[in-house]
Amino acid sequence: MSSPAVLSRRDFTVGGLLFAAGLAAAACGGPSGAPAADRTLRIGQYWPPTSLDPAKAGGESQFFLQPAYDPLIYRAADGSYQPRLATAWRYLGTGNTAFEITLREGVTFSDGSPLTAEGLKASIEHFRRAAGQAAAFLAPIATMTVQGPLVLRLTLNQPHPLLPSLFTQDFLAGDVISPAGTASPAGLATGTAGAGPYVLLPGETVTGDHYTYGPNPRYWNAAGRFYDKITVKVLPNENTALAALKTGQVDVVAGSYAIAGGAKAAGFEIASSPAIVMGLQLNDREGTLCPPLADVRVRQALNFAVDRAKITGALLGEYGIPVDQPSAPGEDGYLEQPFYTHDPGKARQLLTAAGHAGGFALPVVIPSTPAFPGDLAQAIASDLQQVGVTLRITAKDPASANTELTRFPASSMGWGVLPAYFMGRGLWLKDAIGMNPFRSSDPELESLDRRAAAADDAARPALDRQIIRRVVELGWFLPVCLSPGLLFYRDTVGVDPVPGQPFPSVASWHPAGRG
Repeated sequence: MSSPAVLSRRDFTVGGLLFAAGLAAAACGGPSGAPAADRTLRIGQYWPPTSLDPAKAGGESQFFLQPAYDPLIYRAADGSYQPRLATAWRYLGTGNTAFEITLREGVTFSDGSPLTAEGLKASIEHFRRAAGQAAAFLAPIATMTVQGPLVLRLTLNQPHPLLPSLFTQDFLAGDVISPAGTASPAGLATGTAGAGPYVLLPGETVTGDHYTYGPNPRYWNAAGRFYDKITVKVLPNENTALAALKTGQVDVVAGSYAIAGGAKAAGFEIASSPAIVMGLQLNDREGTLCPPLADVRVRQALNFAVDRAKITGALLGEYGIPVDQPSAPGEDGYLEQPFYTHDPGKARQLLTAAGHAGGFALPVVIPSTPAFPGDLAQAIASDLQQVGVTLRITAKDPASANTELTRFPASSMGWGVLPAYFMGRGLWLKDAIGMNPFRSSDPELESLDRRAAAADDAARPALDRQIIRRVVELGWFLPVCLSPGLLFYRDTVGVDPVPGQPFPSVASWHPAGRG
């Protein structure tokens, strides 16, 4: 079997925007302040990790997981798939219902146990039992059969076309956990059990505050390790993080447009990646709580009423992209021509035809922090008011906002950009987990999804476009803008971003001039 080392990859990292700051370091100023002999990479994160167990973590934990866990397949900065713990992978037959993985020989986990097909099976089983983001995407696996010491075969009870993507670092399921780790899963929450270039140093780590990683002496590819130490500090204040970058305490800050101007003025390197589609979800599509939403003309009217270009420019400046769809430029499902132009007149016509010429009130729940969802909701409310629709905004703490979706007909929308297959399982199929609280269903959408899941790589992009088109036509969502993920970093660090692609793994960042 051959290794598909350069397959194209068109998906983005799951999860929200990352904000960063570092541990105390050299007191040097300016963009080039870190001394050349300093072999510590100082990065940070706005959010602490949900868990250090990859099977229970989400996108907010990536900075904490990537140093310690090599994935089966590495998604490179240019989007290609490259061998890592797996040297080869392939679908068997047609229809995307059988998949085989061949592992790298001679790999040892940080705890000394060898990488084997049996161990990989145990790792996948651990992911399937856990409540992390990868569990739903692994659900189609019916059986796992060890074909040899380094070969594992998966058979599926329904088509799954994106297993290579799932087993990259982006979706965590490829972060193979050692047999000792899966045998004692409680320890995974605060320790590491991977085969990556680094290991967590418990004596230099304070949970929830800062995390320190040192070299894994058993790492199979020591030449691919560029630092003697990586530190990650939890600092939930972007201005503080930018100040740390300016004083040389931080090498890399992952943040938002809010500090982009300051970072640019200070002369730091800036890289951006389309990351999150922001807007509103019109969840109550049967009109249970808000009867007007049962009419597709009303949902479409709301979309025509919003001036996406104006709102995006005002809130995100040069870093935002107006969108009327859940996909993004570069994705297979992306629609080049917008479906909803800003047309208040058409919005009023549709509302009148649906029997709501006088408008109506639309309750919406949003998270109270961070500030951006509130600012965006207020901007949308201003446009909707022009066509007679009153947006009644209720702000709740983020945990409550996510658990009370069935009490409000609409809610805040903030999705990491994903391929259509993954988005369907989390957002719009009838059995979607998480963000389809009223269990809405559309036969055409379900049929398109089944066809796309079983299609080959040549046929799937056209079907993905049909899926996105149908989602947009239904008006189940009111997307407004594509908010970027941004990295601000000193010129002593080589991040090697590729425009329009997700950022490369932390483990591949290196001192400038090396790579």
